[in-house]
Amino acid sequence: MHIAQVVKSRVGGKVKEIQRRLVHGCQARVDDLIAMSQCAWGLINTAFIEWLNATFRARLPALARRTRGLARTEARLRCEMFWTGVVYNFCTVHSSLRATPAMATGLTERIWSVRELLLFRPNYSTLS
Repeated sequence: MHIAQVVKSRVGGKVKEIQRRLVHGCQARVDDLIAMSQCAWGLINTAFIEWLNATFRARLPALARRTRGLARTEARLRCEMFWTGVVYNFCTVHSSLRATPAMATGLTERIWSVRELLLFRPNYSTLS
């Protein structure tokens, strides 16, 4: 696990300084992960985690504030988060990618419907 932190110092409501630091993990591995997810000159930033949090809050009522939809157990919340991720990656077209994330990474060549995901049965004999 790698934990990075972005600390913004403000003066009069304006950001004066941004400190990026590795709290836990290996800096070389963090640099590799940033290069894979952004670009070679990417920096530790909060954009990805803020985007992920917003996606989960929008799609999972249990994570929204002041909601009646509760996740009664941690196991149920984990299942809901997994399903949200699968639908997001295989069924949701992103305008910046002009495809689904699964298509962009080469996992599939088409947009899946939620029905197809529910009925999908992998052929484990062909998986290595």
